[in-house]
Amino acid sequence: MEVMMPQSLYQNWQFAIEINGFDVALFKKGQEPKTEFEEVAFAPAGSMFDQKVAGRMKFEDITLEKGVLADGSDESARDWIRIQADVNYGVGALPEEYMRDIDIVRYDRSGNETRRWTLVGAWVKTLEYDELEGGSSDNTIEKLTICYQYWL
Repeated sequence: MEVMMPQSLYQNWQFAIEINGFDVALFKKGQEPKTEFEEVAFAPAGSMFDQKVAGRMKFEDITLEKGVLADGSDESARDWIRIQADVNYGVGALPEEYMRDIDIVRYDRSGNETRRWTLVGAWVKTLEYDELEGGSSDNTIEKLTICYQYWL
């Protein structure tokens, strides 16, 4: 009889979000990419039931959360959406100007990289902040919903 050895699983221990222009240390929460395939069904002649195959791939948006520096010096997200707005208003260049590649990296407890996803052609779909609340001592969190073309 073969003895099964315990398996090590990934832990939600350390991660990094790498985006050009952003301070990696400010990110506190994020998501890993989710991939889904459309279902394509067809009924071949003489078949009693539909045949199903995988269709186009879809990549769901991710949400990233980061702290906001008290001195107001962190303008990375606002600068990014300004570029998007300039392109949409026709005063900037092409969408390639605001599309960026984002790396989501997992580390083990020793700091070794264990997994990396590169989100290709990413852009900010939504930029939002926590609600204003008088008397709160919570840190202000900036939330970015990111849309992207695909991941590697």
